[in-house]
Amino acid sequence: MGASGVGSFDNDNAMDWVAELEGYADDSPIVDALNTVIDQADDSPGTLDCSIAIAAAEVVAAQLGHPHEDCPEEIEVWVEGHPAPSATRVAQARQAIEVILAESELKGLWENSGGLEEWQGAMEDLLSRLPY
Repeated sequence: MGASGVGSFDNDNAMDWVAELEGYADDSPIVDALNTVIDQADDSPGTLDCSIAIAAAEVVAAQLGHPHEDCPEEIEVWVEGHPAPSATRVAQARQAIEVILAESELKGLWENSGGLEEWQGAMEDLLSRLPY
């Protein structure tokens, strides 16, 4: 994973997914990304899936009017043309982040790098922008 920081968009996987999102008129890539991690909850989701699900959860937060301070312009443009997410979608985004925080390959990478606390703080910030 090409990563330079703990931020949701500080890795190539997330940014590649963001670039692909522009081509979708519906929210199917968001649903797919979140459900992929949720469906792997018992199997420690992989780093790629986690990075993409985090970016998808950031889109949901942006749709709610709570974008990340480093939200890519591509997401801002996509959000402008789409309605606010349903309560179900917000719950899916929260659940995906909670799965990633509980046990995932991405969490393991941050544990091994010594940056776990900072990364967990970034994920808690994301959760705070996804209200119940």
